[in-house]
Amino acid sequence: MDLRIIKTRNQIKTAFLSLRDKMMPEKIRVKDICDRAMINKTTFYKYYEDSSDLCNEIEDDAIEIVLDSFTCKEMLFDDPKKYFADLVSALERHSNSLKVVFRGKREIFTSKLSEKLISFYDNASSDLEDRIKISFAIGGFLLIANDHLFANRELDLETLSRYSENMIRSIAR
Repeated sequence: MDLRIIKTRNQIKTAFLSLRDKMMPEKIRVKDICDRAMINKTTFYKYYEDSSDLCNEIEDDAIEIVLDSFTCKEMLFDDPKKYFADLVSALERHSNSLKVVFRGKREIFTSKLSEKLISFYDNASSDLEDRIKISFAIGGFLLIANDHLFANRELDLETLSRYSENMIRSIAR
């Protein structure tokens, strides 16, 4: 991709994120993004349909960054304790940007991340029971991790990892 395109798209994303830090996405107008990025609307619309399209891309990018640093994706049932610890670690490494991108939108964060994590197991089994176990296990992990990340609760991660491991082993049986 052309370096100018990359720079322009990064300017647009940076402008959106600086606005997003102060307000909800539905309040951000294309004009505000363009003013902050120092581009005209034609340039914006060359890359994005509207601010929702941009927001969605930024959310997807944030999820991909987390997944790139989550090395234990395939260990859900083999080593659930390690899976949980690595997931929380990946989320913590990117917590500042995740909190900006998904502020007020925890359910979207959970939904998008869950969908991506479940997709790692799509080809593993066509058995309905296995797919339900995978969805249930990942959903449970994400609810706990989401609480840890967004609710600023002081969670004892060692205890949570141990409990999670026991639950996942029970589900796997």
